[in-house]
Amino acid sequence: MKLSKKIAIGAAGVVAIALAAGSASMAFAAVQGNGSDAALYLYDGNGDLAANNKVWTWTEDVLGASSDTDVLAQTACPTQSTGVYTFLAAAGAERTPSSWKAFAVNGFNGSTKNVLTPNMAPVSLISGVPGQASIKASGGTFSLGIACTTTNGQVVVGAFYRTITVAGTSGGGAGTFTVAAVDGVVTPPVEVPTSQTGTIDLYADTLDASNGVLSLVVPAGAEATFGAPTLVNNKSTTTGTLGQFTVSDGRVVTREGWTLSANVADFVNEGNTSISINKAQLGLVPQIVSSDSVGVTVGATQVAGTASYAAVFAEGAPNNSVGNTVLNAGLTFVAPQDKPAGTYHSTMTLTVVTK
Repeated sequence: MKLSKKIAIGAAGVVAIALAAGSASMAFAAVQGNGSDAALYLYDGNGDLAANNKVWTWTEDVLGASSDTDVLAQTACPTQSTGVYTFLAAAGAERTPSSWKAFAVNGFNGSTKNVLTPNMAPVSLISGVPGQASIKASGGTFSLGIACTTTNGQVVVGAFYRTITVAGTSGGGAGTFTVAAVDGVVTPPVEVPTSQTGTIDLYADTLDASNGVLSLVVPAGAEATFGAPTLVNNKSTTTGTLGQFTVSDGRVVTREGWTLSANVADFVNEGNTSISINKAQLGLVPQIVSSDSVGVTVGATQVAGTASYAAVFAEGAPNNSVGNTVLNAGLTFVAPQDKPAGTYHSTMTLTVVTK
């Protein structure tokens, strides 16, 4: 089995070009309906494209190419390939080297991952079990092709093959085969990676925070509101609300916390300033209206008649109470029975200090 002079000269002349160009990408290759990774065309020893109905002899040169117009069109193996084989296998076993019926070692074109006009004549497949001679004798349908491998030929990473029908020699024939048509040749879309990642360094300058202040904000002219008095257990009783005010803590660096206290002056009769009612008669229920701080709590309820001032109104815990807290309180004023009716006036003083 010798290649014609025309093919041998052409193959030698293409090596230098292949070394410069590198291997072709499999992503753009055409594929066949039999599962081959790309279309494989067969040429005879004269470099002529073989017709699908050609009857091949067992020893005849069978040249593989990736084009139906150029016998020197190389077959591109994947870049990770480390070896090339020509093989004869049962349908479905093309990518399982241990199941090949017959095979032979082939090679790349120079330093590329391309295969140039490999000779796939069945008689040249000298290795394997049961071997090419047994297939020649028994006949049947097989795949004849090229395999690109890694791991010392154990893993197939690319397979290009045609389906052949072997006549068999059990009836005394010389051994021939025919090749199925290259059917269903299509060009698959370019493979697009499902995802890609990249990194970008980010550098942002910062400034140290500036400590703010602790402050108490009470509306100008603030005045508590009481309802009309009624007799409860024959004692004049009236209820009301203190009115909203705000503790603002802007000390974002030191976060020291705070304590708010309330003190009350004795109530004095506006018609006769010599008459007074003790501040203990004012009940106080501190309330948090809203707060963007964490760790703010209210003080204990002061009960009218037994109230004790000065009293803790609210507290902000250290380390987490920075922000604004709006407060209010419910009020109850119970006058002793021995005090004359009238309007009594007092003042509540609120004081906030650092813990």
